[in-house]
Amino acid sequence: MRATNLTLYIVLVTSLFLSGCGESKSSPFSVKYVHHFPEKQSPALTEFMSSFFRGHLENRLSETDNRYVFSIGNLQKGSESINYYEYTEAQIEKYYELLLGLQKPYKQFRQLKASEELETSVYKPVKDIFSFNLPKVVLERGNRLKIQTESAEKVLDFSQLMEEFGVKKTDRLAVDLIGVNEDSFLFKIKDYDVKSYKGWDLFAFMLVKQDLSKVVLSEAYGEAIQKKLNEGVLDSFLNDFKKESNNRYIQLYLDTIIDTKQKQVVTIKKEDYLSNDGRYVYINGRQDKLEDGIQKIQRIENYAAGNEIYEAEFKLDYKEIAKELDLVISGIGIADINYFNKDYVILNLNYNAKFVGTAGGTNVIIDLQKNKENPVFYLVDLGLNVEIRD
Repeated sequence: MRATNLTLYIVLVTSLFLSGCGESKSSPFSVKYVHHFPEKQSPALTEFMSSFFRGHLENRLSETDNRYVFSIGNLQKGSESINYYEYTEAQIEKYYELLLGLQKPYKQFRQLKASEELETSVYKPVKDIFSFNLPKVVLERGNRLKIQTESAEKVLDFSQLMEEFGVKKTDRLAVDLIGVNEDSFLFKIKDYDVKSYKGWDLFAFMLVKQDLSKVVLSEAYGEAIQKKLNEGVLDSFLNDFKKESNNRYIQLYLDTIIDTKQKQVVTIKKEDYLSNDGRYVYINGRQDKLEDGIQKIQRIENYAAGNEIYEAEFKLDYKEIAKELDLVISGIGIADINYFNKDYVILNLNYNAKFVGTAGGTNVIIDLQKNKENPVFYLVDLGLNVEIRD
């Protein structure tokens, strides 16, 4: 009897062990590491390169048949007007083609952005701005904004329009056009001489109808925009701007999202990261130090609903990346996101050395285009250590 029981015990233990091994091998998460820049062009790579070349202060306004238009605001390059430029997807792809497959693309990557060729050969001034529904905009003396469309012309006096905020004729203002369609414009306004009640420079949105018949202005923080929504003054604009695929959400700017059905500002938690296009949220992507382990990305409608339906889940392992790079480390020092949009995440990693100083680092291009559970990780130093947002 004792021999029989011992045999059964051994069989049971062996079964549990084999079962455990089987579960480990069936883990859905795996990563392919590549030690060079992507070898082939792709929609996500081209979108990233386009964002990188335009930089922080240039706003893409339209996309039609792979033809893109963006604006540069009035306080750049000594101009008092808003200027418009266009380029094509094919031009961008040809311009960054030399990077494809490079193991050390750092030098060429930085030189491409600084090259005069970008502004002379790729970006071209828009000749017929009205064909893109763009307004002619000039900030005149005394902070008077002259707006001209194909059918109307108007001058807005910011010292009157923004009198409640203490804006004066002598203030230094920056005005950018950040959204446009056949019905409306969306402007971003920054006053360097007035502080908001939150303590930072006054920052506002201004919505204007194409026929210049209606103007609505709001400070650019959630409570102020929500107040305008509650008052109903934004109702005539809610159907104008680009929404999520379910035709419900508007991205005004960066992390400012409006649920047009509920007429509510969607609160993006400070630890979460909204994608450039406002359609996806990287859970815990804005932590001071991005934690490794299972990473989760949600569509904005699921994030707003508070459910646990994810667009992508994948594994991030800092020790494994360090091993791939042959780094001797004591742990991760810096881990943050430089860029996040649909199907593409760019990380900046820097490791602590065993005793003192840094052990080295890299950028990581996480390509989710083909497999969102088993992505490709491109371990390449691009010299990126700042956030890239449209």
